[in-house]
Amino acid sequence: MSIVSVIGAGFSGISAATYLASAGYQVHVFEKNNVPGGRARQLVTESGYTFDMGPSWYWMPDVFERYFGDFGYSVSDFYSLKRLDPSFDVVFGKNDTTHIPDRYTSLRSLFEEIEPGSAKRLDQFMEEAEYKYKTGMESLVYKPGISISEFADLELMKGVFRLQVFSSFSKHIRNYFTHPKLIAPMEFPILFLGALPENTPALYSLMNYAGLKLGTHYPEGGFGSVVKAMVDLAKMKGVTFHYNANVEKIEIKHNEANALLVDGKLFPCDAIVAAADYHHVETKLLPSKYRNYTEEYWSKKTFAPSSLIFYLGFNKKIPSLQHHTLFFDEDLTLHSKEIYTDPQWPTKPLFYACCASRSDETIVPNGHESIFFLCPLHLD
Repeated sequence: MSIVSVIGAGFSGISAATYLASAGYQVHVFEKNNVPGGRARQLVTESGYTFDMGPSWYWMPDVFERYFGDFGYSVSDFYSLKRLDPSFDVVFGKNDTTHIPDRYTSLRSLFEEIEPGSAKRLDQFMEEAEYKYKTGMESLVYKPGISISEFADLELMKGVFRLQVFSSFSKHIRNYFTHPKLIAPMEFPILFLGALPENTPALYSLMNYAGLKLGTHYPEGGFGSVVKAMVDLAKMKGVTFHYNANVEKIEIKHNEANALLVDGKLFPCDAIVAAADYHHVETKLLPSKYRNYTEEYWSKKTFAPSSLIFYLGFNKKIPSLQHHTLFFDEDLTLHSKEIYTDPQWPTKPLFYACCASRSDETIVPNGHESIFFLCPLHLD
């Protein structure tokens, strides 16, 4: 049986390992941390607080259902989902908070109240966003990305202009809405994609459909429940996990990767899947002659922003906070430019607060609250 080594136990590494094991390979996953999850791992304190250290917005539930469905299971076989209502709050100032409702009919009413005539425009916007989402999920996301010929699909090519890959997201939003209180909640997801809204394709309005139409969910127990479910499924398929296993080098002989150097020891294998950061794999693990890009190339790339995060436990309840709260009491455009255009410490930072204990009492001591505050910023 061929042996495949997977570097990294994040979502992609666990997923790849599970599919490979299901196909008959002997799979070993090497993870440098003492727990799986990668950026989706959890912080569990001795005092009983649990914090998601990475993703906290459970959008696109169909992606998870498809993954577990490929192996004959459903999400509900592993963890429970709660649909949040409101989906999130947006704080624009003192005593000025907008609750973004879960039900679309209520969302239409909210838009109409803020900007007369916008409910109908929201319908039109969502119709386009739904097309992008379904086309993206069905015709783009699951392509292997090996050759441009994969996209030589007549229907896809006919709809390329409707996907708006050459139009600005910022301009697209403003074609439908003018009020700042409508623009802000529509633009905020773009902040973490690695570019300003004006430099991001309007294709990404599919995220608005995912969040505002398909809903914002919460996996009970936090995202650690999702990671555990994926690991449990992988183990059921025969995957072996190695934790506290730092991969130092990919050994290549005769132009074929045939071993990993893990904490000073060689682990022979027939193939390797690198599910760690591309930049790290290229510059730290691969011998220089096998790298695709130079350091000069990487130095010119713009990555997604860094984040300053505070994990805080409170010994009382804070009823004013919903599960997700965006504090947009300052200028979103200014903060965005100080990340991407003129990198600096934000002059008037915006931030996000996640109070997951609002929806899940199991992640905190009785009567307490767990909150993390996140501020996106630029760090070299």
